[in-house]
Amino acid sequence: MTAVLAIQNLVHRFPGGVQAVNDVSFAIAPGETLGLVGESGSGKSTIGLLATRLLAPTQGRILFEGQDITRLSAATLRPLRARLQVVFQDPWGALNPRMTIGRLLEEPLRLHGGNLAEARLLAERVRLPLATLGRYPHELSGGQLQRVSIARAIANRPKLIVLDEPTSSLDLSVRAGILQLLEELQRETGVAMLFISHDLETVRLVSHRVAVLYLGRIVETGPAAALFETPGHPYTQTLLSAHLPPDPFVALRRHRVQGEIPSPINLPPGCFFAGRCPLALPACNAGPPAMQPLAPGQEAACLRIADRTNRLEPAEDPA
Repeated sequence: MTAVLAIQNLVHRFPGGVQAVNDVSFAIAPGETLGLVGESGSGKSTIGLLATRLLAPTQGRILFEGQDITRLSAATLRPLRARLQVVFQDPWGALNPRMTIGRLLEEPLRLHGGNLAEARLLAERVRLPLATLGRYPHELSGGQLQRVSIARAIANRPKLIVLDEPTSSLDLSVRAGILQLLEELQRETGVAMLFISHDLETVRLVSHRVAVLYLGRIVETGPAAALFETPGHPYTQTLLSAHLPPDPFVALRRHRVQGEIPSPINLPPGCFFAGRCPLALPACNAGPPAMQPLAPGQEAACLRIADRTNRLEPAEDPA
């Protein structure tokens, strides 16, 4: 089965020498959601822009449904845009404030001869009250506006939707409704999704597989359940231990991590996490570690995995 999206050895450098994406590779199958997680500044959103060719990569390849779109011009990409969609974090910034909701829903449909009747069906599909069609974006709530963005994204039956922090600005109850909607749409249409977020609990809920990003490099990938239950890379363990436990009466034993995050302008030659990792070996600084298998479908870029000494010792329980 051809992957909907295949990213191969992707690199992106911003002016000034900032290397935001460092040799990233992954693939997303039809009907699959890949969660991309990492701290702020790890390169998640940049990868989303590269995957949809809203940003051109410095090196590497981007294959969409088997077609190499890495160097296609804007004019050549235009016919593909209907099948390759993005939902951004900020719906207020993504929607034209001078257009009614009805016109905003009609706009992507017009590319294929759509009309207001189809816009109404689209609104119903994302559970937007029809009364909102005559309103303007400033008259809707954040959750309703994100439903408008999702409706626009699915208007022309895309094969891939990149969702960049789509629920981070929403209240918990509203967030749950959006996640349920995305799940239903994927089940009905088989659309593939790249779900970008720093919210680990949300990623756990929506993703089939997860990729963990540190300073623009993927350090671990695997099925969501396995990765959250038995994280392999020391950075993944640190990231998960820093996440608040769902039960406030359960003390969380956090891992000790020291040192500063390396500068993206002057990255170390080996493992980017080595300078902060209590388990680092001299060999970790020699070159980028290759991915090592942990379990079926799960692998991490850590030399310690080979001898199963990759577990960080937790700090003392907080008082």
